[in-house]
This record gives sequence, structure tokens and C-alpha cells, in this order.
Amino acid sequence: MSKAGVHLLVWTINLEENLAGYFEKAKLAGADGIEIPVMNPMELDFKITQKIARNLERFGLECTCGGGLGRDPSLINEHVDARKRGRKYLRRYVDICVDMNSHFLAGVLYGGFEVSLGRARNENEWLWAVEGLQEVAEYAKEKKVTLCLEVINRYETYFLNTAEEGIKLVKDINRDNVKLHLDTYHMNIEEKNFYTPIIKSKGYLGYMHCCENDRGVPGTGHVHWDEIFKGLAEIEYDGWLVIESFYGPVKQMPIASSVWRKFANSPDEIAIQGLKFIRKKMKEYDL
Repeated sequence: MSKAGVHLLVWTINLEENLAGYFEKAKLAGADGIEIPVMNPMELDFKITQKIARNLERFGLECTCGGGLGRDPSLINEHVDARKRGRKYLRRYVDICVDMNSHFLAGVLYGGFEVSLGRARNENEWLWAVEGLQEVAEYAKEKKVTLCLEVINRYETYFLNTAEEGIKLVKDINRDNVKLHLDTYHMNIEEKNFYTPIIKSKGYLGYMHCCENDRGVPGTGHVHWDEIFKGLAEIEYDGWLVIESFYGPVKQMPIASSVWRKFANSPDEIAIQGLKFIRKKMKEYDL
């Protein structure tokens, strides 16, 4: 059975805050878990991750983690030292997952997040990504962590934009704990429809972000949710369905969010209405 979650970014990106109140709100809204955004893995203190883990347990919530690599560190940088740093960062992400009892690390884990080189990826970059993620996957497997590679739109990366490309990368990596991560916001930009990419992702899809076309509350825009849930039901998807929305500007990731207006009366409304909608669709399609 699939699980419904909500991204902490609905409320905050600051992990040093007292997050207990947000966790309680998520639980009351019907979430099974929270996705924790890890922006600076090398600087995140163990005391903070342990506090997060305790509070999640307190409210009976599971945890997934989100992360990403940009230009440096990166697995696809032409400089070998930058690629070494990319692997080091990913291993640190995995360790943080363990600290917070998370079995999923999702996001732009290959590199190139918010990077445009004015060209498409090249063969060397692809091979570097495969090699780096194979190595990190072996490390993550020992920690019982699954790596979920997010496919995002052309304005946020030049490397991986469609489900078809993501499936090819997962196939080339060929590790049981490396899966595909789809996001309906990005799919709305890059795919011809929602149903076909999901159907083709059978056996590879490991994580889903459920986002509206404007990054607002799921169910309030023009994303074709019936196509999405029909596809998920047909491939018997049993993974996470996480609402990733932003109440206001996220200064740490301006290009990725590009949210300058509010899509709801409050962050709580995003979680409450969004999870209510996702739960309704899960029930309708027996997920």
C-alpha cells in the first residue's frame, strides 16, 4: 500500500527550528511521513538529526530525505576532484538518512541541479553519473537506503528531464536500491501526458512528488490526476506520494522554487487540503 507524505518545505527549510509543531500538524492532516530537505549535509549536526528522529517517532511519522548536487560537488563535473566530492556528499546524505531512520534518499543525486551549460549532457557525464551512483549505491545498500533519482525540468537541469531518460539511467546503474523519482510538476512541463511515462516506469519507479502545475495545492490546478493515479494503480505502485509545495519564497533555492506568491491562506491549508485530495485519489484507485 502506498504512503502519503508532505514535504517539510511546506512550512520551513530550517532544520534547526523546533519542528515538533510542524510534525504534529502533518500528522493531524493525515500524513504517514515527512520528507526532510537536507540542504547542507556536511554541516548538519548529529544532535539535530537525532532530535528530528525523536520528534518524528513521537508523532508516529516516518521519514524520507531529499537532497541534491549542483555544479560542485557533482557526479557529472569534468573535474575528478569535484566528482570525488560528489560521492563524498552522497555518502554523507546516506549517513543522515540512517541518523533519521529514513530508508529513502530522493532528489537530484547525480548533479547539475540549477545548472545550465547551454548544451545537452554528453556521454562522459552519463558514464560518470553511472559510475558514481553505482559506487554510492553499494554504500547505501549496506545502510538499507534506496537512492531515488529525480527527473526535473529543463530550466533546473540539463542532465535528466524525462521519465524515459531516468529509466535508462536506472537501468544502466543496475542496482536494486537505485530507483526512479518522478515529480508531477516537472512532468507537466516535459512529458506529453502523465499516464504513459508512469506505465513505462513499472519496476523502476520508487518515489513520487505529487505537485500541482503551479506548485500549489494538489487538486487545484490542471495536472491530470486521474491519468496519474490510473497509471500508478496499473503498475501496482506501493511507494511514497509526497506533496512538495512551497507556501512562500525559499531563499536557499530561488530557481528551483521560483515561488513569489502564496497559493493558500496558510501552510497548514496546503497540507490539509493536499493530503485530503491525495487520500481521496488513493482510495479511488485502491493504492
